[in-house]
Amino acid sequence: MTLTLFRHRRGQSLVETALVLPVLAFLTFGLLDFGRAYYFQVAITNAAREGARTAILNIYTGPATPTCSSSNSYATCPVQTDRAIADAVTAELQGTGIVPQSITICPPHDSSSSTAGCPNSSNRVDNWNGATPTTNYYVTVNATYNFTLFTPLLQNLVGNPVTMSVSVQMRTNY
Repeated sequence: MTLTLFRHRRGQSLVETALVLPVLAFLTFGLLDFGRAYYFQVAITNAAREGARTAILNIYTGPATPTCSSSNSYATCPVQTDRAIADAVTAELQGTGIVPQSITICPPHDSSSSTAGCPNSSNRVDNWNGATPTTNYYVTVNATYNFTLFTPLLQNLVGNPVTMSVSVQMRTNY
């Protein structure tokens, strides 16, 4: 009599496992994707912060009265170029496997750079030339990247890839 009781319980355990296993698998892989997304977000935020820090530093070490134009990169001008800022962002991401889709610096170094996504069409060289030592301005570095999910169900729910963006703003030091 006890033998038949155990057989019924073994079948019940199998059914319970079959019902719970997909939920546990979804939670496990969902947590894996969430952890990866968090890592990517922190890494790209640190990279954008490093780019903004590069943008605000006074790099000029020449004569007491520097001159600044949009044609000279920064030989006589304390304003960092867009290329140097983007290089700082990508250097911070070195070894992570993360490649930003786009890096936008607002305001840009000169008017030839794209101002898409910037609040106005000003550029850093004109801002520096027009400023007095007590009036600084803000530089914003925007980084956008595509995050690819591993879990197929999450891919169907939120789409794949997921576009994430980070924006960091700092005040100039010059």
